[in-house]
Amino acid sequence: MPGPRLGRSSAAPFRLRWPSTKVSEIPTLADVRACYRLLLGRQPDPEGLAHYRHRLATGTTVSQLVAEFLGSVEFARAYPDWRRSGPGTTQLVPTGEGFRLYVDPTDYAVGHTIARTGAYEPDVTAVVRATLGQGATFLDVGANIGWFSLLGAALVGTSGRVVAIEPNPVNVAILANSLRENGFANVDVLAVAASDQTGMVALETDGSNGRVIPLDHPPSEPVKASWVVAAQPVDSLINSAGIAQVDLIKLDVEGAEPLVLRGAAATLARYRPIIVTEFFPRALESAPWGSPAGYLEELRGLGYRLSVIGHPAGELNDEEIMKLADQPGSDQVNLLAHPV
Repeated sequence: MPGPRLGRSSAAPFRLRWPSTKVSEIPTLADVRACYRLLLGRQPDPEGLAHYRHRLATGTTVSQLVAEFLGSVEFARAYPDWRRSGPGTTQLVPTGEGFRLYVDPTDYAVGHTIARTGAYEPDVTAVVRATLGQGATFLDVGANIGWFSLLGAALVGTSGRVVAIEPNPVNVAILANSLRENGFANVDVLAVAASDQTGMVALETDGSNGRVIPLDHPPSEPVKASWVVAAQPVDSLINSAGIAQVDLIKLDVEGAEPLVLRGAAATLARYRPIIVTEFFPRALESAPWGSPAGYLEELRGLGYRLSVIGHPAGELNDEEIMKLADQPGSDQVNLLAHPV
């Protein structure tokens, strides 16, 4: 008998299909809770859940959600060696301000934010940008790895001058590399701690941030520190550097701000610069040389009116400033001090 006829079937061709294993790119609140548990090792706080409910409502994907957790300060601090290819590894980051900055992307204090966003403290950056112009002189006390020093260098131009004061030798090295990369020759880097007297201090580091511990005499008990560095008053540093004017001072020294003010009394009286200063009550409370209320009083006693950067109100009283510095999710603010 003849065999069966072979021809094209009218049925659709058969396809072998494997079950899809692709994770949905639409996250849920359960995914958020899992990120908190697996990546941060804790239960979510109410403010965090509220933040991520908003993020989910605006279309965040799973990839973006995970990237946000992996790039957070909390994750970087809990796992400082994650993705590190070697101790002190830095990368060159192009910034939204036009300069390039070397950063350690695992530095949870400063570097990780710049590495991820190309930006840093946008409200303070906007104030510095609005204040400095060609030919101005900018004093960056607590320069860290140099975001504001490089921003100032770009703003004041070749006719202006930036003095960066930073005691941490690791930060100084990173800052020096960034200056060379950008070809900025208008920045003096002083590897010293600003204080109220000449001497030496212990420097306890937390990421790229540092807290000074004055050593007037041998301590009665051991002092935890990363470095012992030289300390000098701003007045002495300004005189030695031949500075003839100061238009803006940025001050961020993790609670040692009262010491810096006392060592800069002549500079402040002579040049009346605008001051941008961190106000970190917890750090001020833990230091033996002042208090949060005392620091505000010192600024006012030097003839300055105070406002909070990023807050729509103008001049504020001390009670209002303290309240703003104690908001949920934040324990500090940045102050703008204008000479009266």
